[in-house]
Amino acid sequence: MGATIKEDRIEIRLASAEKKRIRQAAVLCHQNVSEFVLRAVRTVADETLAEQTRFVLPEDRMIAFNAALDQPAKSIPRLRALLKKPGVFEKK
Repeated sequence: MGATIKEDRIEIRLASAEKKRIRQAAVLCHQNVSEFVLRAVRTVADETLAEQTRFVLPEDRMIAFNAALDQPAKSIPRLRALLKKPGVFEKK
């Protein structure tokens, strides 16, 4: 399998004490600074995206949630009337 071509860069400014701390951690993980930082940033990015796109429920709550989704839609007359009116940006 071929190596991934890395075309883009991210540059950051940091205090020398922060850089030293990151370098020490990278050495302890047997990685260079770029590998260490990329791994850390990727982890936080994955967690952040997961928080916004997935949710986990216990099995009993998931069964109840799916049952609620499977129910037919309720007819709400006031909502139906509202949706028939032109929107605020539509011509009347």
